[in-house]
Amino acid sequence: MSRSDVHTLTGLSKPTSSSLLQRLEESGLVRPSGLGETGPGGRAPQLYRINPAAGYAAAVDVRPESVRVRIADIAGTVVMERVDENDQSAEGPKSAAATIRSCCDEAGLSPAELDAIVVSVPGSYDIATDTLSYVDHLPGWQHASVGAELRMLFPEASVAIENDVNLAAIAERHAARGESESFFLFWLDDGVGGAIMIDGALHRGSRGAAGEAAFLLIPGAVFDAESRTEGALERIVGYQALRALAADAGHEAATAPEALRALLDDPAAAPAVGELCHRYACAIVSVIALLDPARIVLAGELARLGGEKLRVEVARQLAEIMPTAPQLTVTVATDTPILDGAMIMSLGIARDRVFTT
Repeated sequence: MSRSDVHTLTGLSKPTSSSLLQRLEESGLVRPSGLGETGPGGRAPQLYRINPAAGYAAAVDVRPESVRVRIADIAGTVVMERVDENDQSAEGPKSAAATIRSCCDEAGLSPAELDAIVVSVPGSYDIATDTLSYVDHLPGWQHASVGAELRMLFPEASVAIENDVNLAAIAERHAARGESESFFLFWLDDGVGGAIMIDGALHRGSRGAAGEAAFLLIPGAVFDAESRTEGALERIVGYQALRALAADAGHEAATAPEALRALLDDPAAAPAVGELCHRYACAIVSVIALLDPARIVLAGELARLGGEKLRVEVARQLAEIMPTAPQLTVTVATDTPILDGAMIMSLGIARDRVFTT
């Protein structure tokens, strides 16, 4: 943009806008980027752009058997992305840090150049105690002070740990601009979860555990010792339960996505699909009764796979249970919503740091 653009957008006087641009250029945050179109006076204005090398942000998605890292410059251009598999998360923060450093090396960056790092974990992070809950499936991340450990490994960066489904909700909010910013994201993937977005802001709860839908106790669920650790809802709609529903309908499937695909493609399996969607609907009703969100978003691999067929059947089941229900949609985010959400959050933190110093 030009000096005139800065003047118009900020409301500052033209001399102040010029001074601002000069200071930004001297600090290395913006740089000239050619001339604009010739104006009425016959002169083409000097244009400026953000210097993409003014800062860098990293997003990290930690899974039980992999660590995925994406690094972008301050303008949002991805400069490196890589997945390290084969139980790369086993050593906890140290393994994630090693992958981040390796990616920095490949991108020609020093880890000290990272302004922000957001780490996604499939569990709940309590910022007050600096501990993770519901991470029995994540070796190396179950000890106290995981955030402090990461910050010691990257002292120059602002480091944040966030729940994976919360980050998927951030990606959904970004992708569905123009829609209501108050919604509940119902996560149907290798685990069942949820995220609460209120007026465009995440609601994390007092211990970072808001949205842990796996522990909803709905009709048909059994509460026992296993339910206490895995979640009552998880046991009746999770991967094993979905494969069992498919098997009862005559479809042996190695994975839950295969099971769902077989059920949706078989007209004779309609009762099994109806039962699954009834369980989903019962969980969603509990959320609606407490939050009354503007919309419910079905997200995760199973939601994307089920698409409109799944959405229509869940909506039908909701209509049978309660007189009115909010809008029910399928996610419009990409197939990497967790990493996308972590990148959006990391860039926001990095930009705040870079442009407030």
